[in-house]
Amino acid sequence: MTHPTRTDEPLRGWRRWLGDLTFQQQLSLAVALGVLCMTLLSSVASAWQASRQTRLNLMQQGLRVTASLAQQSRLALLTGTADNAAEAVSATLAFPDVVRVEVRRADGDMLLAKGPMVEPMSLSSEPSPVEREAPYLMEEGADSWRFAASVWFLVDPSPYDVAEIKPQRLGQVQVVFSKARLTETVANIFWVNVLSSLVIAVFFLAVLRMLSTHLTRPLNALSQAMGRAEQGEVDVRIAATGSRDLQGMALAFNRMIAALEERGDELHRHRDHLEELVRNRTTELQVAKERAEVASQAKTDFLTRMSHELRTPLNAVMGYAQILQMDKAMTPRHQQILGTIRDSGDHLLNLIVDILDLSRIEAGKTELSPTDCKLQDLAATLEDLMRIKAAEKQLAFSVRADEHLPASVRADERCLRQVLLNLLGNALKFTSSGHVQLTISAVAGRAPVGCARVRFEVEDTGPGIAPQDQARIFEPFEQAGDARSRSAGTGLGLAISRSLVGLMGGALQLDSAVGQGSRFWFELDLPVARTSVAAVRTRQAPITGYVGPRRRILIADDLGANRQLLVAMLSPLGFEITEALHGQQVLDQVATAPPDLVLMDWSMPVMDGLEATRQLRRTESTRELPIIAITANASVQHQEQARAAGASDYIPKPFDCHELLDKIARQLDLTWITLPPIASGSTPAH
Repeated sequence: MTHPTRTDEPLRGWRRWLGDLTFQQQLSLAVALGVLCMTLLSSVASAWQASRQTRLNLMQQGLRVTASLAQQSRLALLTGTADNAAEAVSATLAFPDVVRVEVRRADGDMLLAKGPMVEPMSLSSEPSPVEREAPYLMEEGADSWRFAASVWFLVDPSPYDVAEIKPQRLGQVQVVFSKARLTETVANIFWVNVLSSLVIAVFFLAVLRMLSTHLTRPLNALSQAMGRAEQGEVDVRIAATGSRDLQGMALAFNRMIAALEERGDELHRHRDHLEELVRNRTTELQVAKERAEVASQAKTDFLTRMSHELRTPLNAVMGYAQILQMDKAMTPRHQQILGTIRDSGDHLLNLIVDILDLSRIEAGKTELSPTDCKLQDLAATLEDLMRIKAAEKQLAFSVRADEHLPASVRADERCLRQVLLNLLGNALKFTSSGHVQLTISAVAGRAPVGCARVRFEVEDTGPGIAPQDQARIFEPFEQAGDARSRSAGTGLGLAISRSLVGLMGGALQLDSAVGQGSRFWFELDLPVARTSVAAVRTRQAPITGYVGPRRRILIADDLGANRQLLVAMLSPLGFEITEALHGQQVLDQVATAPPDLVLMDWSMPVMDGLEATRQLRRTESTRELPIIAITANASVQHQEQARAAGASDYIPKPFDCHELLDKIARQLDLTWITLPPIASGSTPAH
């Protein structure tokens, strides 16, 4: 930023001063300055020209006077007598402007001098050989000239002369002329020119003043009319007088005022109805807002209801699968089947979560939750989940994990698995023959420090995607293929996958040609987790009981299947189980036989779990009673509501058996009795 200097301040002051002047004053000032400049220039030019002419005349006069004196001083220099030159010197001093006369011998000695002494002159010139017999300007000062002429003795030539007789130099005369007359003449000429120019200028300015007054009178009238219009006057008109240009301005102003009056009338008419229009528009917007809020609330209620209804049966499926997995009588084949059931249930649960989060993805509110993720285990899980579907269509299915992959990376495993399952599911759905392959490989030399660049690629031998459809299939609710294949999905998979890959820092790419299959791929820079490559995974050891006295747990749920599942999980471990169908029964049983812990469902008839929890917390004897809320309402808002009501902990349906047992142990301070842990290799046993 530049700051104004001190030299700018006077300039700004002049500009402000000029801005305060009227147009007539500015015009008069400009003309006066112009005339003054012309007067000064013409006076200076005239004085300079007169000075040159007068100087030339005076110098010629000085040269003539000097030449005459030289001739008259020849006898005095021949005889060496000053009296012979006195008369000539006096006559020379009688000339105007002559201030001093000097007669000098050939050796430079003074013979005769009259007149006051003159200061040494700064300018001088020596006579040239041509000037020896002619007078010349010897010196020139600021106030005078010094002319000089040599005095010669000349002998007339004779025919009897044997040799040529050369002229003899007798001496020199010098005459000093004053410049006073030159200075006076130049000054007189200058002031005469100035005075005459000023007289003409004054006359010209007077005429200009009359003309400018005649010209500015219509402008002043126009300015006053504009001022009245600015103050709000409506019927403002001015007469078209003055020059043709000023008359045009006046007519244009009158037309403008007429147009403004017409528009003002129109605005007044609109203003009369504006309040009614605003009121109607406000009512319409309010109705639209209420409809949008109702639609949004209906969508939220629908998704919440769908989540609750889907989680409830999933809770039984996954819960009994876990109970059967803990049964030591299950064969390895049965364990593998149960593991697939659990993995499929987990996948279905993740799909439900993804559907609920779709609106958050579109609103840009989805956040990643990176954890330590083993890519080899992820590949094995995906292979187990998709192998059965590939076998049903008699397709060759393979998952290849590069041996150079890091043992563990930091990534959001849920998002990553969801993307790969979407891509594999699409590939299996649209491929009727051939193979589907997932390849997870490390890209060398392209990742930042501390990270590994991993490439995920799904390739199939399906029908391929036409070029005009390759951009469209990534949009929500858009699908490619025939009508039968399109009806098998919602068209959200690729849209969600592209959004999730973008959140993880990559870009979902597609290479496809009609009749040659498709290849979806993306690359991610994933931080390498601090785990050993040769890490050995240990399956959580089966729990057979707990240390200490028998504990009583009250299970509150209106669905018998859910209560039976919890009874089947907890009874073999040594817990005493009581059941309640709704919140009022919970209050009654707690009053008669207080339990050590309550597993409280959220939605129950008569009294829901939240109200029952609130009433238990109001009683002194049950204020510290451990209460774990178990509900299919799995949103963060519901979790906060449960804790606000007084729940000690919270677990959503469907739940993991070990997670539930961990929460029970934390609330009751239990120590579990387990079988020895079973170690396995890099591939999990099912």
